[in-house]
Amino acid sequence: MSVSWIPRWAEEIAQERFTLSAGDGAWPGGRPTDWAAIGAGLARAHRELRALPVARIVEAIDTVAERWAKPDFPPRRAAARVAVEVTGMSEATVDRALDAELGNLRAEHLYAALRRELGDPEVLDGFRAGTTAIGPRTVLGVFSGNVPGLPARSLVRALLVKSTVVAKIPAREPGFTAAFLRTLHEVEPVLADAVVATYWGRDDDATLDAVLDIADAVVAYGGDEACAAIRARVRPHQLYEEHGHKLSFGLVSEEYVRTVGLPEVARRIAADCSDFDQHACLSPQVYLVAAGQARAVAAQVAEAMRREADDCPPGRVDEDAAVVLAHRRVLARWRAASSDGEVWASPDGLRWTVVLDDALLPLSGAGNRVARIVAVPDLDAGVELMRPYARHFQNVGLGAVGDELHRVAFDLARLGVCRVTEPGAMTRPGMTWRHDGQPRIAGLVRWCDVERHAGFVG
Repeated sequence: MSVSWIPRWAEEIAQERFTLSAGDGAWPGGRPTDWAAIGAGLARAHRELRALPVARIVEAIDTVAERWAKPDFPPRRAAARVAVEVTGMSEATVDRALDAELGNLRAEHLYAALRRELGDPEVLDGFRAGTTAIGPRTVLGVFSGNVPGLPARSLVRALLVKSTVVAKIPAREPGFTAAFLRTLHEVEPVLADAVVATYWGRDDDATLDAVLDIADAVVAYGGDEACAAIRARVRPHQLYEEHGHKLSFGLVSEEYVRTVGLPEVARRIAADCSDFDQHACLSPQVYLVAAGQARAVAAQVAEAMRREADDCPPGRVDEDAAVVLAHRRVLARWRAASSDGEVWASPDGLRWTVVLDDALLPLSGAGNRVARIVAVPDLDAGVELMRPYARHFQNVGLGAVGDELHRVAFDLARLGVCRVTEPGAMTRPGMTWRHDGQPRIAGLVRWCDVERHAGFVG
């Protein structure tokens, strides 16, 4: 199975073959070497894409998402097997991730995102009430594979604004993008023919520069170092969107626990800390819980984490991560022996860990289903405790009720958080979320307004 998607119009353009090694597997692919010719081909593909009504684009993506929603859909099963092999996640975890990502691509969610950001989606087809929105001709997408299916979100945003795409597939999930595009080609060839998906190494500056020569916009995912390297090469005229290292956490009040109930709060926290084996930016690194409920919550979370591990088994933990996780357990037990903390851990290996502590400590971000419960006097104290990390804030699971919910949510927004949700929903953002705090559809377009022209109707 090739991990590349090369449209038929590009098959005659010079390519080099490569083998992408990831995990314990290796997959073949092709990479164009004449990117100027690819740019010319994408310009032709763009003319056809521009002629597609946005309603047809939404309809086609919805049809693809409907097919991929079936657990036994052969391309989904093949992509899931590759993701399991490369990421080490269990098949159940991969399927949950695909359900979450692909569920956002149904028509109702796409239209909701378009209306929220553009008002009238048909401004992408031409002038409506004297205004129209024009997307870039070509978007370079440098994608990350820490969450299966994640590339679909930015790929679809670009196609919605009628931009062609060069997609750099993630090494940690090489199978999804090309498989998704093959299904898209079956449904609407014009859309799939507007995308070239391939791979090049992080140190391959020559290929990156050649692709940048034909791009009008860049969307980059990755760690801070990887994003900085791309940012340094982006040209002044190019739109640039970056999704670097982010930090998420939870915050729970005593009143929320009393209102929702201790077992349900614990279930929600365990779900947040277990989804995607806690490797997503949206996954909480710590849950700050009001001191009066923290111990009871932690004990219940331990039982809920056990159930999560039974229902959706964790993936394999590689040797280096296992050493880190074992060290975290030892440190937590050492601290608990001289404080009011406690540690609960799966008796059968490293499947899950719950730590109750009274101090935040440096946040490691190691993941692997570690629920850190830190006792705080109240929600305001929790907000202040997280303030030093504000530069990387993304997502907060806020367990609060009444006026306190609205007040603390606004405090978090001013601190830098770009998404507040209820515990249990942290890893499942909707398509209408302004990803990392910016409009990601409207952010790609430029507007043209017709003013003071008596003969113009539209």
